[in-house]
Amino acid sequence: MKILALETSTELCSAALWLDGRVDAREAVAGQRHSQLLLPMIDALLAQHGLAARELDGIAFGAGPGSFTGVRIACGVAQGIAFGIGVPVAGISTLLALAAASQA
Repeated sequence: MKILALETSTELCSAALWLDGRVDAREAVAGQRHSQLLLPMIDALLAQHGLAARELDGIAFGAGPGSFTGVRIACGVAQGIAFGIGVPVAGISTLLALAAASQA
């Protein structure tokens, strides 16, 4: 399974690719440049793994809480890509994701 995950609700901007249990991620301190950084991150991840967007099985995005504009960026990019390739989208609570990661 190939899932693209996006997070832009904090000052960090990140994109990650889940490939059958392996994770590859890109992140940068974005300040207010999430919209400039996110799509190039996605392109770099897909290119590194030799994937086209249409090969993804789904897209997840951090649904906050956090910056309203940041959440909208991740949601909009996720929905735009997913609609274009016909895959499902899942909004994931940023707090629940952080809590789950802290237990690992």
